[in-house]
Amino acid sequence: MVFFDVQPIAVKAYGGRRYTSAKRLVLERYQKTRGFFYLFAAYDVKQGRVRWAFYPSKDSDHVCRFTHRVRRWYPTQEVWVVLDQDRAHPRKSHETRRTMRSLKIHWISLPKASPDDTPVETLFSDVQLSILDNSNDPDPQTTQRRISAHWHKRNRRRNRFINIPYLW
Repeated sequence: MVFFDVQPIAVKAYGGRRYTSAKRLVLERYQKTRGFFYLFAAYDVKQGRVRWAFYPSKDSDHVCRFTHRVRRWYPTQEVWVVLDQDRAHPRKSHETRRTMRSLKIHWISLPKASPDDTPVETLFSDVQLSILDNSNDPDPQTTQRRISAHWHKRNRRRNRFINIPYLW
């Protein structure tokens, strides 16, 4: 079972969060975005590992590309992907549905307004707190390298599992 979600990442100084209205501004209130990309993440429940990819958009084409990656990561296993109600996901997109059927990947859609049911949101929160809120990266590639390094370290830890109370 793999949980899947997509997060938009805007590359700004300090994640666009740490500014003040005091006279000595740390950063401008309306700062320019240095870049933008989407972080695709899949959390494997059995292994506790995170797999990820960076794409310029989250349309059906890029979801299908990520689905092909998921099949390469699990070539012989039966794969169940848990998704939220995003438009690019199989519940709404015919192209994604067709691709997942051809790759023999099954999917489960979470109910509406239940973002806390997926452990990938915990991973995104960790990236926001650890990477984006403390960054002053000049370009998207630097941010992508920092996110990748953070999740590589996470995958090597023994306590990498996320507690999901409604699963076994």
